[in-house]
Amino acid sequence: MLNIKNPEAHRLAKELARRRGDSLTGVVTHALREQLAREPAEPARATSDEVMALIREMRAHLQPLEPGEDPTAFLYDPETGVPG
Repeated sequence: MLNIKNPEAHRLAKELARRRGDSLTGVVTHALREQLAREPAEPARATSDEVMALIREMRAHLQPLEPGEDPTAFLYDPETGVPG
């Protein structure tokens, strides 16, 4: 069972019910059905080409490491060694 305690949601549902001459249950059910019809059944998944393009874009912004440089050094405070 649904029990919504959000005043704005209640106000909006009440106004929609008034305009449509329907019950709160009716307008909420109708709105949820409409929204579900618009949503894909499965979330969109990136293709391997899209993932590789994103990796190439990210790599273009990375600075090359110096020999022996710690790739995680930026995560720590240089003076205390504590994670920043």
